[in-house]
Amino acid sequence: MSLLLPTKQVVIMFILMIVGWICYQVKFLHEQTVKDLTKVLLYVVSPCLIINSFRQSFSAARLLQFGLVFLLVIALFIFKIITSEFIFGKNLVKDRQKRTVLRYAGFMGVPLVQAILGTKGVFFAVPYLIAYNIFMWTHGIRMFTQKKQSFRESFQQAVINPNIIAAVIGMLLYITQVKLPDVVSDPMNYIANLNTPLSMIVIGTNLGSINLKADWQDKLAWSGVFVRNLFFPIVILGILYALPLPAIAKMTTLIMATCPVAGVVVLFSLLSNFDVKFPTKLMCLSTLGAIITIPLVICLATLIGL
Repeated sequence: MSLLLPTKQVVIMFILMIVGWICYQVKFLHEQTVKDLTKVLLYVVSPCLIINSFRQSFSAARLLQFGLVFLLVIALFIFKIITSEFIFGKNLVKDRQKRTVLRYAGFMGVPLVQAILGTKGVFFAVPYLIAYNIFMWTHGIRMFTQKKQSFRESFQQAVINPNIIAAVIGMLLYITQVKLPDVVSDPMNYIANLNTPLSMIVIGTNLGSINLKADWQDKLAWSGVFVRNLFFPIVILGILYALPLPAIAKMTTLIMATCPVAGVVVLFSLLSNFDVKFPTKLMCLSTLGAIITIPLVICLATLIGL
C-alpha cells in the first residue's frame, strides 16, 4: 500500500475533526448534542455499516479467515491487558483512577478502516469490533466500577450491544446469501455513509476541551499516548507479519490497533464518578498524535511488505 493513501485519508479525517472543533467553538454543537450524536453513531450508524460489510459473495475461505482474525484479536486483547497492567503498575501510577484509564484506553477504528480500505476492510474489522465490545462490557466495566459480575451478567451486557447484533445479522446474510430488498438496503447505505464524516466531527468536538499549554506537558498522559499509539501497534505489526493471513486482514487489524484512545474511556469515567480531566486529556493528545503515528505505522508495515 502506498504511503500517500493513508496519509491523505488521515489528513482528510483531521480536516473533518477541525470542522467539529469549529462547530463546538462557535456553539453550533453543544455537549448534550455531541452525546446524542455519539449514541446515533454507536447504535444506528455503526450497525448499518457492519451489516453492509457482509453484503458480498460468500466464500468459505474468507469465512475461515474471519474466524482466524477473531481468534487473533482475542489473543491480542489478552496480551494488551496483561502488558498494560505490567507497564502501568501501582509503582509507576499511584492514582487508581489514572491507572485504570491508562490500562483501558481502547478504540474502535472502523471509520478509518472504511476510509482507507473500504467495505472489504470493514469485513475484517468486525472481528475486532466484536472482541472490543466483549472486553469493554466485561473486563472494562469491571475495571472502572470494581464490581464483580457473574459470567451471565457480563455475557448479557456484551451480546445485547447493537453492533454485536448487527454482526450476527450480517453473518447470517453472508452465509445464506439472502439479498435485502432495495427499500431496506438503500436507507441502510445512506446511514452507513455517515459513519466516517460524523465520527470525525464528533471526535473533533472533544478537542475543544483540551488546554494545549497546560496539558501538553503531562508526562503521564504522553506515556499513555506512546504505549497506545506506537508501542502496541509496532508489537502487533511484528506479530501480524509472521502470520499467514491475507494482506487486507492484516492491514485492517493493524489500523484498528493503531487508532487513538476512544471517547468511551471518558464515558466510563463519568459513570464511575472519576475525574474526567485526565481521560479527556489522554484522548485528545492521543487523537492529535495519531495524525503522525497512523501514517508512520502504516508506512513501516508497507516497507516490510505486510
